[in-house]
Amino acid sequence: MVLTTPDERAALLAGAGSYAPAYLAPYGWVGVDLTADVDWAEITELLDASYRLTAGPRRVARLDAAMR
Repeated sequence: MVLTTPDERAALLAGAGSYAPAYLAPYGWVGVDLTADVDWAEITELLDASYRLTAGPRRVARLDAAMR
């Protein structure tokens, strides 16, 4: 599951391979089916964006510094 912005959530749920998980969907979480044909680059982007929404500012800064 990944946490998304409202715009990303709507786009993900419109496509195949994702679903609104019980109990967590109202909070913005989206489930992604990894057993289907998966675009791993998209999964990487979703995980990065989700982490940035949930991590504290110091952890995000540390991630940005490590990516330079």
